[in-house]
Amino acid sequence: MYSGSGWLVRVNNGIAEVIINRPPLNLITLEMRRDLGRIINELEQDSNVRVVIFEGSGDKAFSAGGDVTEFLNTTPNELIDWGRTIEAVENLSKPTIALLRGYVLGAGTELALACDIRVGTPDVEIGLPEIRLGMVPASGGLTRIVKALGPLRTKYHLLLGTRIKANEALQYGLLHEVVELPKIHERVREIARDLMSLSPLAVKALKGAIRLIQDSPMEVGFDIERKTFALLRYSQDFQEGIKAFKEKRQPKF
Repeated sequence: MYSGSGWLVRVNNGIAEVIINRPPLNLITLEMRRDLGRIINELEQDSNVRVVIFEGSGDKAFSAGGDVTEFLNTTPNELIDWGRTIEAVENLSKPTIALLRGYVLGAGTELALACDIRVGTPDVEIGLPEIRLGMVPASGGLTRIVKALGPLRTKYHLLLGTRIKANEALQYGLLHEVVELPKIHERVREIARDLMSLSPLAVKALKGAIRLIQDSPMEVGFDIERKTFALLRYSQDFQEGIKAFKEKRQPKF
């Protein structure tokens, strides 16, 4: 498993932990952005990995954003590649969980929003403050925030570069759960174990269907879900799920 240049990757019992390893703020460099793409590709190809958890090293920040000192030397191609890296996280066929603590800003927010499930501690502060640097979010964060909050809330938070505290983020759906620090690792692993008990084929199909449906008209969405169901209907996982249900046991996918 690849790790390095600011990332630490651990795989244990089907769960991969991808840790941003530049405490205290876990700023993400251009080199780290490139390496993340390689890490994601390896995780996708590793059949032993069933769930991926993203978190930051230390207790101060998941990530306070990109290393802004590099921004003036960034080429357009590098910016495009970073956006594609974030897309790769969202397109990963395996379920992803973001374990969030402290500052979740800029590129940290964009990475967190690309994950399927986000669990944070009460001290979490989420934000895209790029406007205060004369910039706008450009690695998926702007689009994801608009879709999550709508244009009216987005204008308030992004024009002012505000930070959204944990309880407000929970109300907005940016966080799915807020858990006290002593229990957050236990809770995230509990979610990971639950996800690991599911059919990998069904999880992959469901993630793909949601991605297609989210911007589709209703009739197109209905068609996608019916075809996804039809695809799974004849899979061995579906047969095992029904058989286990009838036999009142846990399925073995």
